[in-house]
Amino acid sequence: MARKKTIMKSQILDTAYAVVKAEGFEGFTARNIAKTMDCSTQPIYLEFKNMDDLKNELFIKVKDYLAETIYPKKRTEDAILDTCLNFVYFAKEETVFFKALFLEDHLGSERLHKISFEAMLKAFEQNNETKNLTKAEKRERFEEIWIVVYGTAALIAQGLLKFDEKTVTENLKNTIANTI
Repeated sequence: MARKKTIMKSQILDTAYAVVKAEGFEGFTARNIAKTMDCSTQPIYLEFKNMDDLKNELFIKVKDYLAETIYPKKRTEDAILDTCLNFVYFAKEETVFFKALFLEDHLGSERLHKISFEAMLKAFEQNNETKNLTKAEKRERFEEIWIVVYGTAALIAQGLLKFDEKTVTENLKNTIANTI
């Protein structure tokens, strides 16, 4: 009789996610994930073709986390400002995870950038000044704003800029106002 599977694909994915969140991609190895789960690497390779397959599944989990948990937080009455602030707060509050996702290129920087753009598109739809812009115009506005947002978040994550909520909020408000 065949042995009953005790370690499921979802458990491996959840553990890989937790490892990256806590250790960054330095900890994203089959051996480290298996050690965290207190098992051999065999279940990982039974459920995933290889580590790239696991990484692709991890991307979907990360995308869902960003789209459903990080970007939608309401901090102000302005959806565009909220989207920007949420990215910066993510860098401040989950520094290791932020660096792993946005300062290293393990999951594809273009794919992660697209998640931010999609979040901003939703915010643009809630703003009278931006909702009727073409997609190309929205892309242009996003890029102009995101340079400041991304730079601010990266500097905070790296400890090169002290996070001051009032200053960061004012800088982002000014950037948005000058761009829109």
